[in-house]
Amino acid sequence: MKTHRLTAQIRKETGKNACSRIRRSGFIPAIIYTHGKSEVVQVPKRDFVKLFKGSISESVVIDLEVSGGSAEPEQKVIVKDYQLNPVTDEVTHLDFYKVDLSQKLQTVVPVMTTGTSKGERMGGMLDVIERELQIEALPADLPEKIEIDVTNLDLGHSIYVKDLPVSGSLRFLADPDRIVVTVLIPKAVQEEEVSEEAPAEAKAEGEVKEKPEE
Repeated sequence: MKTHRLTAQIRKETGKNACSRIRRSGFIPAIIYTHGKSEVVQVPKRDFVKLFKGSISESVVIDLEVSGGSAEPEQKVIVKDYQLNPVTDEVTHLDFYKVDLSQKLQTVVPVMTTGTSKGERMGGMLDVIERELQIEALPADLPEKIEIDVTNLDLGHSIYVKDLPVSGSLRFLADPDRIVVTVLIPKAVQEEEVSEEAPAEAKAEGEVKEKPEE
């Protein structure tokens, strides 16, 4: 399990005005919750943005070091929800969920492809149909992303959920027959195949017409 470190501070003030002051001072208001318990904290905005680089994922396990009087100074958490400023897209609030290493989590993981497919080299277009997949796993087996090598994927061929490798407690919750990525056949190739079939069909029809009446 790959984890990332982040610091947080217990905050004494809550409410809209207090959160605005926190944001102006370079922090993001946040809450840590699990099984009916919660703590309100703030995390350095610069450190959080650096950690996620603009793409926040629920599958990243964070070692959160909480100062300022927390009952648990060291906690493993994931980002369960977040709010964005509708104008600037800046993160305005975070919901952290404390994970139990002995309990499975259900979350979504982004899908990434690597390589250039055989079909693309023949003029096809790679179509990633599922940009993220829902999974279940223990925190120790939680992948940050599903990486798919498409190098050998041919024209008109697809990779399904059932084709994806699993390890440990990892389990995909999507339909096994769902297409994740495919290589679309170019329209020109489709038209060429149709034009090649047409003369044969026309010839067969002609033969039927020339058949003498009984």
